Amino acid sequence: MSKKQKKVDDSTEMSDGELVESHIALSEEKHPPTVGFLQAPLIFVFVFGCLVFVCSIQLAETTNEFRLHPKKETVELTPEQMEERRFERKIDSGKKLFTTNCSSCHQANGMGLAGQFPPLAGSKWATSDPGLIVNIILKGLKGPIVVKGETYGQALNMAALDLKDRQIADITTYVRQAWGNQASEITDEEVSGFRAESTNKVDQWTGEQLRSMYPSSFSDE
Repeated sequence: MSKKQKKVDDSTEMSDGELVESHIALSEEKHPPTVGFLQAPLIFVFVFGCLVFVCSIQLAETTNEFRLHPKKETVELTPEQMEERRFERKIDSGKKLFTTNCSSCHQANGMGLAGQFPPLAGSKWATSDPGLIVNIILKGLKGPIVVKGETYGQALNMAALDLKDRQIADITTYVRQAWGNQASEITDEEVSGFRAESTNKVDQWTGEQLRSMYPSSFSDE
């Protein structure tokens, strides 16, 4: 290579500073179209976000707050209606308990089995003094009893039912209301009182014992 040509090539070389300045200049020339580019998208994002928020509220109102099942309307009940509903639930509970614990002997229709298990339908043993039927459930019953003029259970041996006070209140109330019976409701508190009175009773009741305890229940026989 000649000295003249080498001199020309050296004159075309750029220093580091000049190279950096050249790149900066090129960068500024390539990006002018992006001036203000970020401002427009931010406005669109804000508007879109507001639109999504409003639509979400509208959907929540029209789709039951995204619940699978329809929202039930709140119904205000009168005191009489609330009492009626409470009593219906108590009867339903008592019926289920009776079916589980008593129907195999006394039958679902409350008529019992002739000569073996006494009827509960129309029976004073069930519909007279609340203490009579509650005590039978609490402690059981053994020996024969006379119900509606018929003798039942020469070898009767009914065991006590292991039920809570509320359950006994439910089952006895059901029995006193079913099959044409129209006796009063028995409360949890009444059952609790009868339970306390019979704490020292170890064995089962006999028919004669109960008759002596509740003579008024059989006065018109």
